[in-house]
Amino acid sequence: MERSLIKQVNQKNMSARLNTRHVKPMYFPNFFGVKQKSSLKWETLVGEKGAPVIADIVSFDSSAPQKTREVVSKLSGDIPKTSVKRGMNESDYNEYMQLQRDAQGDAQQMEVLNLAFKDEDFVYNSVRGRFEWWCMQLMSKAGFHLTAQNNNGIVTAEFVGCGMPSANKKVSTADWATVSTADGLQDIDDVITAASADGITIKYVVMHTADFALLKKQKATIDKIKAWVNQTSKIIITKKVINEYLSEQEIPVQILTVSPAVRIEDKSHKRKTINPWERKRVCFLEDLNVGDIQHGPIAAEASESIKKKSIMVKKDFVLVSKFSTEEPFKEWTKAEANAFPVVNDPDAMYIMKADGTAWATNEDTEGTDNVPASFLGEDVEPESNKVEE
Repeated sequence: MERSLIKQVNQKNMSARLNTRHVKPMYFPNFFGVKQKSSLKWETLVGEKGAPVIADIVSFDSSAPQKTREVVSKLSGDIPKTSVKRGMNESDYNEYMQLQRDAQGDAQQMEVLNLAFKDEDFVYNSVRGRFEWWCMQLMSKAGFHLTAQNNNGIVTAEFVGCGMPSANKKVSTADWATVSTADGLQDIDDVITAASADGITIKYVVMHTADFALLKKQKATIDKIKAWVNQTSKIIITKKVINEYLSEQEIPVQILTVSPAVRIEDKSHKRKTINPWERKRVCFLEDLNVGDIQHGPIAAEASESIKKKSIMVKKDFVLVSKFSTEEPFKEWTKAEANAFPVVNDPDAMYIMKADGTAWATNEDTEGTDNVPASFLGEDVEPESNKVEE
């Protein structure tokens, strides 16, 4: 390992590049914060949810009745590594050197910069893309399943749930695609009512843009909106209109839509664009901050020998490093993150299948029985794309 061969590459320029338009906008920062950990362990507390336990009315000469403390469980586990690297070979490097020699105007200088930093853009966006997939899976399925089709690394034997109770898995009365009979607004109201009975006040309803398109095409939706505005002619239904309608019906929630897309590259380097949000899933939230991406220390950051041979820049939870090798001749760019997305309060999250069919048995969302050893630690005693509004 040697220092980078690229003239423009230094910590200042690398850091500046990570704050430009070359960073792809994604949805997950709207729902997940970033939380630093001192170790490679993630954890979240579950409990003390619902409506408050009320005090008792007692006489003046009696002592206050004692209430039990609700059991709070802690889910915890090992933080895994997410990493990717890309190499500039001798041909690419020669092209860069030629461009650099020929560059005179601003446009040519920009070409040189883009070539110099294209691998940094790729690896940084690649790691963030994995967390886009991860977070969207958690919000639409309450868990994830790593397979050979969606991950070229760890493969989990079973579905890994986030701890959302099975009772929070809801089903629509009909398939939303059947626009003549489905009643999505009533389905939304039913879930909000069920959550309210548990002491949870739903404030946000998140769905894929394509599923919102189904909702606004439904005959029941059109009829209700027309009756609300006292109009019989054709009407244009938007999120703003539906949100205002729900508010008037004393259902003060805000519908948000997302349309994420990432590309998966398999072992044979074939790429496929996928939608990480499970279609016909609607997520109900009490708080827009679903959770945190908990990240721990990365060994390379503290290694003095690696620092001497590699230029490293860290943004949020992603460490980007550039270095070269002489044999074979290669300019390497690597991005890595010791991080894991954690749902902070899975008891307060509800997900509805909007296809009218029951949840599959392998989507076991309750507890952590299906969390593999690489994610689950020892037993613990009880105790910024913007979304489209």
